[in-house]
Amino acid sequence: MEDTQARLADFIARYGHPYDAATDTYRRPPFAQPVKAGRCDGIFAMHYYHTKVPYRGIVPYVEHYTDPGDLVLDPFCGSGMTGVAALMTGRRAILSDLSPAAVHIARNYCTPVDVDALRREFERIKAAVKDEFDWLYGTTCDRCSGPATIQYTIWSDVFECGRCGGEIVLWDAAVDKDSGQVKESFVCPTCGATWKKRQVKWLRSQPVMTNYECSNCRPHRMERPTTAAEERRIAEIEAREIPYWYPTTPFREVDWEMWRASHGAQSIDNVSRFYTKRNLRCLSYLWQLMNEVGDRAVADKLRFAFTSQAIRTSKLRRMRPLGPGEQLSGTLYVSSLTVETNPLHCIADKVDAITEVWREADWRREDKFNVRVASATDLAAVPDGRVDYVFTDPPFGSNIFYADCSLIWEAWLRAGFTDQRQEAVVHVKHRNKNTLNDYARLMTESFKELHRVLKPGRWASVVFHNSDDKVWQVILDAAEAAGFELAQINAFDKEQLTFKGLRGAKGLERVTNKDIVLNLRKPKPGETKTTNGKVYADKVEQLVVEAIADFLAGAPAAQERTLQGLWNHALYKMLHDGSVQVSMAEVGEMLPHYFKQVDGAWYLRGESVMGGNVFDLKSDAGAITWLAALLANGPKTTGEIIPLWQAETAHLGGADTGRLDRLLQENFWTDKRTGGWRLPTSEERDKMSARQTLADEVHLRVVQRFLDGKLERRPHDVELAEWVRFCYFRGAYAEAVKLFPQIALDRLDGKLQSELRKIVAVCRMRAS
Repeated sequence: MEDTQARLADFIARYGHPYDAATDTYRRPPFAQPVKAGRCDGIFAMHYYHTKVPYRGIVPYVEHYTDPGDLVLDPFCGSGMTGVAALMTGRRAILSDLSPAAVHIARNYCTPVDVDALRREFERIKAAVKDEFDWLYGTTCDRCSGPATIQYTIWSDVFECGRCGGEIVLWDAAVDKDSGQVKESFVCPTCGATWKKRQVKWLRSQPVMTNYECSNCRPHRMERPTTAAEERRIAEIEAREIPYWYPTTPFREVDWEMWRASHGAQSIDNVSRFYTKRNLRCLSYLWQLMNEVGDRAVADKLRFAFTSQAIRTSKLRRMRPLGPGEQLSGTLYVSSLTVETNPLHCIADKVDAITEVWREADWRREDKFNVRVASATDLAAVPDGRVDYVFTDPPFGSNIFYADCSLIWEAWLRAGFTDQRQEAVVHVKHRNKNTLNDYARLMTESFKELHRVLKPGRWASVVFHNSDDKVWQVILDAAEAAGFELAQINAFDKEQLTFKGLRGAKGLERVTNKDIVLNLRKPKPGETKTTNGKVYADKVEQLVVEAIADFLAGAPAAQERTLQGLWNHALYKMLHDGSVQVSMAEVGEMLPHYFKQVDGAWYLRGESVMGGNVFDLKSDAGAITWLAALLANGPKTTGEIIPLWQAETAHLGGADTGRLDRLLQENFWTDKRTGGWRLPTSEERDKMSARQTLADEVHLRVVQRFLDGKLERRPHDVELAEWVRFCYFRGAYAEAVKLFPQIALDRLDGKLQSELRKIVAVCRMRAS
């Protein structure tokens, strides 16, 4: 610890120039451009990490806020992408993270290596392991009967039938071999009983399919059911002791947030159990030889290549419908169909990629960055006002549990484990660990340290996303408590979604799919900091509804009209106003009161939703198109439409009660002369979507919350009097009557008292 502190102090002494108010000429407006940066890039793909901001998206921020030679800080550095962006643009970087695995990855991303020496050492290691690996992964080609090498083996869960006790191999019983899709229900081959996975007992996992490569045949790669000889070899491997060191760090429910009952059922009680015996033996042998390499820089890069594949070669790699997939990002989920991948080939491919990228990477210089394991709450080695810019991506509440996700890497590295007591996450299962209050404390301490080390007048860009208003408010409060002012908010689109982001885009999970960048400024001495104001929650609903209405008025694509897409715009509006007081779930509860939903997408009430398949009445869009065609020749009453509707929808099976009424009310207009439904005119569509109508409905919901005792404040008497007037003019007579006793009339002038009594008398009569 003292050594790393000393190295950081020396680094700061060389490159961290003190702030001098007398000579400081720094002036930068806030960066005001949305950024879109993809992840498909040789550098970015060098090493997997639980969450990464693409370095190409960080570069514009660094170039806008700093000059070459300036000092950039990231105290939640993760895989080190801020360091990559800084070095690429001629800046210097200070990186730190609580995770030893993150620091290992970040250091290797930023450190140069002799690529020829790296290649020579890896070829030497490959030659050393050849005989053993031929035994581990050797097989026989079906076509030429010659030697072949296993590339991967598919393993399938085996379950016990709850009726007859027979064995059910999921691969045989549930997988459609043509499409690769796994059926939700499957049949016992012995007794014919139908089951779902959660209803039957897990017995074991067994190899079912082998993909191998034969150098003598064309095509080289072939696939076939695992042979008896291959099964015997696996049994032989299982029976032998592994003669090399491998990690056995315990994995128990009491220690890890991501432990699940399925881990217990499969005896995954320590890190080694995340591997098949064959892959564990292979990896442990490679790890031993890599650690024996004398050249430290080369050994580090070999370990970097190893850890880049340590999870990919574990049981976390899943079989997907179209072939081998990857692990579920940010989880320790073990699928029922796993892929046992040949580690030597995976690591060899990674060494090839590393040598290709590093050969061109002339920007990497060890003396241009400093990286260490440390909490963001403690930057004591950095003096006040020495950092020129901060770009950071802190943990998002309980979205990802980094200590759990880094467990496998850190067990191999033997350089320590992430300190869960200092980890800025909100634990869900282990509530005796960090709570939201702990998260708030840690983030506040971290932001105060960022503010302390940053030069006055400089900027900190904080990437964040969450669907929970409480977590967002923690971040805003932490920034304000530290002394920052929030000057600009930008969207950061990583283009490729995470697993959770994909589920959110489909409406299956309430998570946001785009990050937001908070541009925070540290005021100069003597400047008055702008306070981030707050408004009452009943006012926020109107702000949110209006922001969503404005967005929908721009005719966005259907995929942007989901709850996830609308939340992004609502969040943007709230952040601009200084506080986040409603969550994504609460926005989801608001939407049906003000907008209409068609096939999972939200629209303004008067918006025309056409273009559906007129023959597909199962979809709302198709049904609306069918009704529009029906009403194009003139108005029709509900009674006239019902028999035609029933005839067209009879084949769908099961009546959707109220669906026809809903579609008519939301998309068509009642003709006053005939009482029938017809296509609305443009003017009528505008009335259906009118901003005043939305504002009135928001106001009525606020009134009702007050009457139900659920409003966070008590309006003053003059405001309540205005509410009574509002309810009277909007026809909400019962609400006006209920509001009247809540007003202390003696606090109002006589004229207003008289007016209210007359209004309430009329409302009582009309309400009754």
